[in-house]
Amino acid sequence: MPRNNLMLTSALALVTASLALQGCNQPASQQATQPITGAPIASLGLATAPPPAALPPAPSADQLPAAGRIRIAAPRAPRERYRYVDDAYQMTDAFGDSPPDYTIDYQGAEPWIWRAQNGAYRVVEWTPDGERDYYYGPGGDQPFLIRDSQYAYAYDGGALVEVYDSYGRPAPMDRADREADIAGRYLSRARALYFAAQHQQRRAAYADDWRARRDAVEAPRRDWAAEQQRNDDWRRWHDERAPQEQGAWSQEHNQRQNYAAQIATVIAAGAAGAALQHNHDQDRARAADLARQQQAQADAARVAQQQAQAAGQGRPPQGQFDAARNAQATAQAAAQAHQQQAQIDAARRVAGQPNATAQQAQILARQQAEAANAQRVAQEQAQQRAQLATRQQSDAANTQRAAQAQAQQRAQLATRQQSDAANAQRVAQEQAQQRAQLATRQQAEAANAQRVAQEQAQQRAQLATRQQAEAANAQRVAQAQAQQRAQLATRQQAEAVNAQRGAQERAQRQAQVAAQQQATAANAQRMAQQQQAQAAARQQAVAASAQHAGQAASAQEKQARVPGAKPGEKPKKPENGPQQ
Repeated sequence: MPRNNLMLTSALALVTASLALQGCNQPASQQATQPITGAPIASLGLATAPPPAALPPAPSADQLPAAGRIRIAAPRAPRERYRYVDDAYQMTDAFGDSPPDYTIDYQGAEPWIWRAQNGAYRVVEWTPDGERDYYYGPGGDQPFLIRDSQYAYAYDGGALVEVYDSYGRPAPMDRADREADIAGRYLSRARALYFAAQHQQRRAAYADDWRARRDAVEAPRRDWAAEQQRNDDWRRWHDERAPQEQGAWSQEHNQRQNYAAQIATVIAAGAAGAALQHNHDQDRARAADLARQQQAQADAARVAQQQAQAAGQGRPPQGQFDAARNAQATAQAAAQAHQQQAQIDAARRVAGQPNATAQQAQILARQQAEAANAQRVAQEQAQQRAQLATRQQSDAANTQRAAQAQAQQRAQLATRQQSDAANAQRVAQEQAQQRAQLATRQQAEAANAQRVAQEQAQQRAQLATRQQAEAANAQRVAQAQAQQRAQLATRQQAEAVNAQRGAQERAQRQAQVAAQQQATAANAQRMAQQQQAQAAARQQAVAASAQHAGQAASAQEKQARVPGAKPGEKPKKPENGPQQ
């Protein structure tokens, strides 16, 4: 690294350290009422030297190794869908426009890392497709949100719970299924990045890179803030949780903002500081030349002193050493004055010569200027030594304060580490419990699966037995039906024969009936004829009777008319009357 850049980097680091001391060396009452202006606890400041090369890109999504399909959690309530993107917005708002705390070398890329006082992390890396951000909650070794140039992926317990667009709006429900492969790749890289952020060697990020990419880093915060104002559901969710979240992030926000404001002047002064460093380098070179001359004179005086001691064959007392040092200093001052006076005298002599050329006059003027500069440098050195003594006293006091502050920070760090260790132990216990519960659940599921398999095997065996029985029944039914059909055919044949025989018998009976009917008709006709004959005979008899009665009546009338006839006595037939 060039010398001037090294000085500016050191100056920036000194400013960072002094800002940290301003926040630590305050009385308790002042700390309670004054804003924290010190650097964040994990900040290494910014390197003001020109970056050696452009920031190397991290792999794009399709270049990351496959991680298997991630589990997709059940959808949440509509308003709770903004939980994860709002938490990320709160973190970016707390970090504000403060530069990254440090960077690391991870697989050829150089991600930027911010670490909050509560242990939350934000990691930003640059890909061929744009910026990719990772957001980790306090104590979490895996992110709750990852954002790339198109989408943001929310995670909970290693499962994908939500997908947002670049403005923080929840995507359609089927988007999670389509983005599951990329979400799994991002989650795998995020876990490795978190481990590297804690254990890899840390370096300061370059100020030039921060100035070039600061707007890109702040873009998600601006986009999310604008969408939050337009989106009623998100705004209501944010407003309901604002008091709690502001209390958690307010101190981080204030410290980051004050730190960014104070360090901005140092970053902006980088170019001017380089020119000033060049002038300081020239002054140091001239002072070094003068120091070399003084050292040569001191060496000559010391050699002379050693020669005098050798000639006297004895070691001079301490007073003589002090006198020798005083004499050496006096000789150096005298040599300086002699040199300056010689230059002045030479200039005067040259100026007094009537035949001096213009070139000699220029030489004289330059020598006079150099003599005046040497005198001014000597005065400045005296002032610098006095300032150095004052600064050393101030640095000693600052060092003491810094030591006290560091002791406090170490105590705070120890307390935080103990808390982190306790949290880690609690998380480990919870994870162990979760793993035990998962193992128990898996065993239960395995037992259930085995039981289900056994039940299915039994059901299949029962089904096979039932199917065999049904096949046997079907065969028996078929045989029975065949027998029934044979019997039916036999019965039908018998019935046909019977029908034919019955038909013949009916025909015979009909013939007999017809014969009987004919006989009956003949009998009836005969009987009718007989009856007619009988009727005719009866009629004739009746007629005859009537005729006889008439004749009797006539006879009675005649008898009545005959004297001597008795009543009721039939008249006598005449002897020659008609015979009946």
